[in-house]
Amino acid sequence: MPQTPEKLRELIRFAFARPLIKGVPSYFLSDYIDVFCTDHVEQKKELIQALIKDRQLSKVPRIQQPTLIIWGEQDRIFPKELGYRLEKHIGDNAKLVMIKNAGHAVNIEKPKEFAKNLKSFLIDSRLSPRSNNPSHRHRHFLIWPTP
Repeated sequence: MPQTPEKLRELIRFAFARPLIKGVPSYFLSDYIDVFCTDHVEQKKELIQALIKDRQLSKVPRIQQPTLIIWGEQDRIFPKELGYRLEKHIGDNAKLVMIKNAGHAVNIEKPKEFAKNLKSFLIDSRLSPRSNNPSHRHRHFLIWPTP
């Protein structure tokens, strides 16, 4: 968890394909750190370390419902190869959308593309059920692993 404005800037540069925020004053970043990065620091560090260390898809349950996976093509935290592996793990029920020029925060970097794909997925699920299989009555939008 970043504890200084410079460390937060470093994290932003790493998480985004193109940093969205340029020239943000240090006092603003310090306020952000005070609000979001000071409580439960040890637990957050443990969670981040576990996510990085334990990227085993075998621990992800098999999802039977149609599932949308939206991934940033330039994600350096969870590289696109993991997205392809996740799609393969889920199988025929998965649809992977790889968004170009987006990093880990694809919903922030490319909100229109993100929303368009999500909306299409949700509308399609209402209009054209895939089968009479009860497990196909619900659809999953999967953000894995969550930040």
